[in-house]
Formats: sequence, C-alpha cells, structure tokens
Amino acid sequence: MTRLFTSSCCFLFLLGILSGCQKREFDAFYERPKGLGAPIYQQLQSRGNFKHLTAVIDKAGYNDILGKTGWWTFFAPNDAAFEQFFKDQGIEGINGITDSMAVSIVKYALVYNAYRKDQLSTYQMSGGSEAGFGLAFKRKTAYYDWVQQKGDAAHSKIIATNRNVRSIKSGSVSTNVSAYVDGDNNNKYLPYFIDLFLSRNGLSQADYKTFYPNSNYTGFNVAAASVVNMDIAAENGMIHEVDRVTLPLKSIDQYISTNANYSEFKSLLDSLKFYTSNAYQTHRNFVATGSTDSVYVKGYNGQLAFSINSENYQQPGLASYLANESQRSSWSIMAPTNDAFRAYRKKILAKYGNSFFKTAPSSIVIDFINSHMWAAPLWPNNFNQEPNYQMENTTLSIGNAVDKQILSNGVFYGVNQAHQANVFRTVFGVPYLDPAANLTYLGYSDPGTGIKTYTTQTSTRQTLLVMSDAVLTAAGYRYNESSAGTSTTVWGYRSSPTGSYSHSNVYKDNILRMFRTGILLTPTSELTSLSGSGIVEALSGDYVKYNAGKIQTSGTVDSGTDINIVKSDATSVNGIVFYIDATLTFTEKNVGQHLENLATKYPNNYASFYWFVLNSSIYNKTTKAISGVNIGVDNKYTMLAPDNAAIAQAIKDGLLPGNKTTGALPTAAPSSESDKDLLRKFILYHIINGESIVTDGKKADNYLTLLQNEAGDNILVNVLNQPGNLIITDKKGRFAQINLTPSNQLSNRTIIHSITNYLNYNK
Repeated sequence: MTRLFTSSCCFLFLLGILSGCQKREFDAFYERPKGLGAPIYQQLQSRGNFKHLTAVIDKAGYNDILGKTGWWTFFAPNDAAFEQFFKDQGIEGINGITDSMAVSIVKYALVYNAYRKDQLSTYQMSGGSEAGFGLAFKRKTAYYDWVQQKGDAAHSKIIATNRNVRSIKSGSVSTNVSAYVDGDNNNKYLPYFIDLFLSRNGLSQADYKTFYPNSNYTGFNVAAASVVNMDIAAENGMIHEVDRVTLPLKSIDQYISTNANYSEFKSLLDSLKFYTSNAYQTHRNFVATGSTDSVYVKGYNGQLAFSINSENYQQPGLASYLANESQRSSWSIMAPTNDAFRAYRKKILAKYGNSFFKTAPSSIVIDFINSHMWAAPLWPNNFNQEPNYQMENTTLSIGNAVDKQILSNGVFYGVNQAHQANVFRTVFGVPYLDPAANLTYLGYSDPGTGIKTYTTQTSTRQTLLVMSDAVLTAAGYRYNESSAGTSTTVWGYRSSPTGSYSHSNVYKDNILRMFRTGILLTPTSELTSLSGSGIVEALSGDYVKYNAGKIQTSGTVDSGTDINIVKSDATSVNGIVFYIDATLTFTEKNVGQHLENLATKYPNNYASFYWFVLNSSIYNKTTKAISGVNIGVDNKYTMLAPDNAAIAQAIKDGLLPGNKTTGALPTAAPSSESDKDLLRKFILYHIINGESIVTDGKKADNYLTLLQNEAGDNILVNVLNQPGNLIITDKKGRFAQINLTPSNQLSNRTIIHSITNYLNYNK
C-alpha cells in the first residue's frame, strides 16, 4: 500500500511538471507579440491629436468595438481635420454632431480587414496578390444605409437593391425580376488614390484633381483627404491618419435625387423604378421599429446598364456577382443638366410631342439613359476613349462636364449637353423617332436582320427607303405580340382588308426581307439623290433601281407599278432617308419568266438566248425554272445573255446547234444528246453562281459559273467592273462587254445582262 501511494505521488509530480511545461509553451505561442500596438481606440487616445475623433467614437458607441477585437483599417481624421469639418458644416464642435452623424463618420472610416498602404491598391482575386497588383481604388466600409422609413404613397418603406434588377425577355417583351440578396447590407465603398493605382491605370494626379480641385494629391489620398501618417499597426488592425473628415459618399441615386440641376433626368430615371416587397427586410424593420408596413426593395429597370442605387458592382447583363469586384470596378454616368436635357429632348422627340412620357416607346427612354451609362470608371484622361454601355465613345468632351464627382458606387459627370446616341443621330433614328414608322423600327430592331448594327455605324454612309406604318398596313401587314407561338410569329399578313391575318413564319421572312431591301449600301456617299438613274445593292442582297425619283424592285417589275418618294430626311450624321409610298416587294417568279419578258421587250438582245434556254433540257417550261438556279436567301446569280448577233456567232463557231453557215437558229428543239449537251454547257457557263453583279464599279473578280468540268470543278469567268460597263473574260481569254440599256435587269435574286459576245468555256 505504501509502495502504491509513493508511486502515485511520483506520477502526479511528474504530470504536474509536464503540464506546467506545456502551459508555458502554449502561453508563449499565443501571447501578445512584443511591440504590437494597443487596440485602435486606445492608440487614438494615447496619441493626443484625436480627441475629437475619440469623442465621436464614444458618441457612436464604437469605443468597445475599436477597443477590443476585430481586424480593421481605420482612416482616422485628426483634430485639425475635425476643426475644419466643424467650420464647413457650420456646427459647434462635438455637441453639434448628432448620434447618427457620429455613426456615419466612424463606420464610413472603418474598412473591413487590416491593410497597409502597399496592400490597398491590390485587387483581391483568386489569382493572388500579384495578379491584382495596382488595380484597386476602393474598399468596403462598415457603413450602409438601411430602410428608408419615408417612401412614397405606394411604398412607405424602401430599401435600395444590392443587385442589378434582371430583365427576362420573351419576344420583344421584357419582364423585370428582382435579384436582391437577403443578408447583404449593401455596404458603401470608400475610394482612395495611391501612386501605384494611378500608374498601373495610366492616370495622373490631374485625374485626381479633376474630382478634388481643392485637395493636394500626395500619393495616398482617401477621397478628398490626404493620409498624413500611415501604417500605424494596432492590435486589432491598421490606422491611417487623415487630414479631413469624410462623410459617407452618396450613391448615384442619392446624388441625383438631391440635386435640383438634374431633376429632369431624375424624373426619367424615376419612370423606370422597380419595386418588390421583401419579407426578410419587412420582418427586420418590424423588430427594429415596430412598424408592420411592408418594406419594398427599390431597383431600376433591368434593361438599364445598372441600378444606380446598388453599391455592389456587377458587370451589366450578367446575373453573377463577384464579391470583391467593387474594389477595382465602378459604374459611370453622365447626367445632363435640366437645360441640356430639355434641348436634346426637343431635338429627338419632335414627332412625339417633345415628351418621353406621352407616346414615346419605353425603348427610347432606356436607350437615352443607357447612352449616358458606362460599365467602367470613366476617368478624365480617357473621357473620349472609354465606350459606354452601348459601345459608343461619348460625343462630348471633358469641357462639357460642369460637375465631376466620385460617388460611393460610381463616377458622376453633370454635363451641359446630352450625349448624342447613335440610335438617335444615325439613319436608324429616323424611323425610330417617328411614330408613323414604328413597324419599320420594330423590323430594324430584329437581331436577325442585322439592320440596327449596320445603320448605327456613324462612319458608314447610308441610304434608307422607309415604308411607313400606313403603307405596310395597307399592304396587309401587322405586328401583334399575342400572335407569336411555337409555329407562328409576331408578323402577320392578310391578302385583303376583310381577310384574316396569318402569322406564318413565311410572312416574317417576307417583311424582314423588305426592310433589308430598304437599306441601300452606299458607303462612299455615292447616292445623295434619287433624281438621276442607277442601280444599288441592298442589305438583303437584292438590287433596287431608281430613275427620276421612281424606284423599282424585282416585285414592282412584275406589277409594272413603280414606287414614289414621299419625302426625305437628311438630318442624320451618316446618310439620308427617303419615305416611299409602297412596299419594297420582291418577285416570286423564276428567272425564266423574266428572260421571256425581256425577249419580248428587247428581242435583239435576248430572243435568241431565250430560244435556246426554252428548248434546253435544263429548263422547266411549266415553272420556268432553270436547273441549278435556286431561289432562297443564300442564292445569288448573274445571267450573261449574249445578244442575237453573239448567238449567231456561237452557232457558226460550233458552240451551239444551228446553221453554221448563216448562224441561224435551229428550226426545232435539239434532239440529239450532243446538241442537248451543247445547250446545257453554253447556258450554265453564262450564269455566274453566288454573286449578283451590276455596273456600279464595285464587284470585280474571278467568279464561279454553274458549269462544271469533268472533275466536278466549277469553271470561272473574270469580271472587270467599271461604272456603266462590265468586261467579262472567258476561259479562252476572249472578251465580252454589256449592252447597257437593256442590262441591269431585276429578277429573282438574279441580275440579267445583255452582252456583246458569247463566252467560250473551252481552253
């Protein structure tokens, strides 16, 4: 028993020694490092030049938070900064600072996590610090606005959205959907400017001075303040002493709403506000205030580049959100002053009663605002180089900016002129801004047509033929959203005023082709008037002829009725627009029908060639189609018809059957296989496949014909294009020119010419 007791005592003694050693090692590992400063609050107290700040911290109730744990960066205004602040605000010292102002000052100076100066310019990203080195100029603060207790008549309690509103599109109808995230307080960001950020982004102190003209750039500035003592290490973070007090910066929404200079622009933005009731915030507000009123999340139409009240940057158009993206990215906006707004409104909305709100489509409002929005920081030094949300550089200069602000969620410029958006100032804008041409605007806006992209190019000259709503309606067309379905379209057609509309996709194809036919390709201003005569290619691939103010398409060739010009508009920066009195119809007849008509109208030019086509094995006399000449959007042809004299020579030279002595046509359709093959080869070699060519001096190259050799390769002809003439060289090196007057004839995606010589496909 004695032995057991002795052993136990020894064991306990050794265990005590071991435990003591372990505790000393534990304490040594976790003890407060030597030289580490006191917590933020205690350091401010001990330094002696932060008496006002510590009093504000006490009033805000943050002395306990800043005096204990945490991990913060605190931009601490010194006493001199507060003395100036009292003067600027017109208040009597600390007693003039309300509790809410004290909270605002402290929380907006307080940034999550501790950063030295050399760390602040790093954008925190997955690639590590080196990847984001020098990219950041903002950090998230502890400050955020909560529920606005006084809203409007319909929404008594409002909170700003923390994500861009999403827009879900179906056809031409867009629906707003809130993307608000419960639990995200929409914290404001604090901007700062460090040498590394400026140099990495091609900026200079002049950019900083543009926004803060009364501040000196020192290489480390926080908003308008300068950091006078940096990298003060504390137990719970990092202190940077600054020489100014910074109140929470307003968001774009807050700034515009409180500045009467932009009340007109604000009214336009207000028309696009979007509210959704939020149960989470309603409950929080009830717990905090006892109010049972619903809290509504306020955002802005999802078709806008961004919601101007969200503090969290998102790339426009994307639903995803990167948590730290606001460190380096920022929205930008230009707000026209009231005078500038009214002047531009009068200019673009003359046909809408000079009002955005009466009859103008909402798309005009959205396009106008989006043209003043940027998805990136718009710095003064790249004011004219950074494209806006519509991918356009501004038409203004930095001299037009009469108000320049760095706000909590974006860069703001108040401008004395409105940006002239391409959708308004180009030929696209003529029907867009004309209520009498709304159907044309809808057609132009269809992405499948490519019209909007083409016609809004300011550097490319355009000529447009516009069909008014009255013209299209009289022709039997309409646009009706409710008619769209899996096998139907918004575009409808009826053949008589009393008939029913059909919304088959074929009618959509037809009307969109007519819209594209009205876009004439005149990139070098070669067409400024339709008073002369000529032929012009359209965006559809069709050609349009004009003569003394009259217009012909392949469809009007069939009807025999030309189109008249009603009026013109030359106000666009990139071309001229002509309104016309009929639709730009196209033929549905095959090329053989038009060749037959030409043989009657111009017998010396087309009769002999037509006879051989008519009596060939590749011609369908019922449909009047030539084998190999297909109809459809992807097909284009040029038919080169030798005149009668050239045909006679081809007969004499043995390329066609007939009287080789006189060159006379056969008395009957060829019956032998060899003669049939001669016709087939001859006809197919006189049809260029894949391109329609007219005498406009534009298209010149080697072109494939429909004729193939024994190896299956298409045989070429060469075309030299001169204004008013084509010179065609065949495989044998022989030349042919066109007979101009009977040439440039319109057919079904085909141009027909009369030529002075036949083409020989032999070497």
